[in-house]
Amino acid sequence: MMKFTRLICFVWAATAAMPLFAATKFVNHSAATTGNGTSWASAWPDVSSINWSSLAAGDVVCVAGGTYSGSIVTAASGASGKPITIRRATAADATCGSATAGWNAAYDSQVVVAGIRLGSNYVTIDGAVANGISMNLANSSGSPSSIGVSAPTAGVILRYIEVAGPCGTTACNQNGDARSIDLNHWNGSSYDLQANLTVQYSNLHGACTILWAAHSSNLIIEHTRFADSADSTPGNPNCHPNVIAEQDSTNATFRYNEVTNWQVEGIMACPNGGCNSSWAIYGNVWHDPMGGSYPRVLESQSNSNGPYLVYNNDFINISFATMNTANGGSFAAGSIGRNNIYWNSPTGSMLQSDYDLCNTACDEANGQTYTDTGLFAGYSGHNYQLARATDAGQTLPAPYNIDYNGVTRGLDGGWDRGAYEFSSGGKQPNPPTSLTASPQ
Repeated sequence: MMKFTRLICFVWAATAAMPLFAATKFVNHSAATTGNGTSWASAWPDVSSINWSSLAAGDVVCVAGGTYSGSIVTAASGASGKPITIRRATAADATCGSATAGWNAAYDSQVVVAGIRLGSNYVTIDGAVANGISMNLANSSGSPSSIGVSAPTAGVILRYIEVAGPCGTTACNQNGDARSIDLNHWNGSSYDLQANLTVQYSNLHGACTILWAAHSSNLIIEHTRFADSADSTPGNPNCHPNVIAEQDSTNATFRYNEVTNWQVEGIMACPNGGCNSSWAIYGNVWHDPMGGSYPRVLESQSNSNGPYLVYNNDFINISFATMNTANGGSFAAGSIGRNNIYWNSPTGSMLQSDYDLCNTACDEANGQTYTDTGLFAGYSGHNYQLARATDAGQTLPAPYNIDYNGVTRGLDGGWDRGAYEFSSGGKQPNPPTSLTASPQ
């Protein structure tokens, strides 16, 4: 009897240790039934119909292309390394694509949803291809947002997502403080912390404030396009355009992004005071803000903020200021600028800056002056990749040694300034992290 009991225990323990297979579920707005999500034919009919109680760590929910009236509202958590994934279907996807029973080629098209609300841990929402999941931000009063939070979260990933509007490439009258992504949620006694959230390969354009990055730690924003942050309403008290407003965002990383056609602040730090922030800002292309405006790249407000590490960025045609302070703000000790290109842009004199390249005098011990637009591969077409080397930038440690295109810096013995490493000879561009949205 004892041996039989031990055998049962052994079998139970071995079974408990075996990995559980992840499930694949389906959302299809054209499904004939309001099913249980187990196949394309029995799919959930809307993203708002997903039965989150049936999902577990590692599960994938495949979403067929089309327009859905509902929002993705997360209500279950995955685990570290095993997120619950909501993914747009593409034909080549082994999990969600043409190999699945009942596949229809029409499923491989853009998914349009009303919005996204995050309230769970370790959830990935993946558009799979450029602008794969899209939503339109309404021009309404208050602070409307397409992507928001409703609770503390950890380990959320947003990728290949587009948020469009309310404005286009020309400023419009904003009826409120519209936010493409709003990481700001008051729970009644404090603000909920958003930890280890990542935004990748996305296209965010036309909002008053494109990203409100409040009360977050270890935020990563990469390979994303930010554009068209503007307002034309005279004296509008509800909208002060910012590409990003950040309050209490610590250990944030902003890298390999494109920022263009914005009106006022790029990153407005700590507008509400009493703030603790620290950002690494590297390998980005900030170019061609909206004409007739007062654009900045980084503005510290209210108190001493930082440190900010500003490395290997392109600052192109920024008429007003790159680094600025306002309303009693200052940059904390340890805020450093290195290897940036300032082209028709004021230098970052608010930082401890050196090794920069300017088309006027940099006034730095190791600054470089170059005045010919032939430095760039296609200046008139907003292609700011380098047509020649700008060696002798300061060598920096990883992770700062990768450029906008995924090229490792310094392979020919010199470190180029700006967002791009000049590719020639032994430098073989290999851009696993390249943007999917081209500069406009």
